Amino acid sequence: LLLLTLAALGILGRLCRATRPGDTVRIVALGLVWGGALGNLIDRIRSPMGVVDFLDIGVRDWRWPTFNVADMAVSCGAVLLALVLWLEGRRAAHAPEEEAHAGAS
Repeated sequence: LLLLTLAALGILGRLCRATRPGDTVRIVALGLVWGGALGNLIDRIRSPMGVVDFLDIGVRDWRWPTFNVADMAVSCGAVLLALVLWLEGRRAAHAPEEEAHAGAS
């Protein structure tokens, strides 16, 4: 798991370096995922129990799985990054259509 986390941190670092200047939302998304992954990695190395999950939320018998702040950062960052990449893909797919319409004018 440690090696997988280190590999993920490396990939996220490359994505960050490949990000265009001014693409703040993508940088924030990558930063959240990177920071959360690093926080969980530090917990795994530091504690013999591994990652310490301490937020336990629920109502009566219904419980949400226990998690920590690093897990929240990874989850929120991953959702935001997926949205950013999806929107980038849509823009790239529509760019040739817009160029064709502009060339025909």
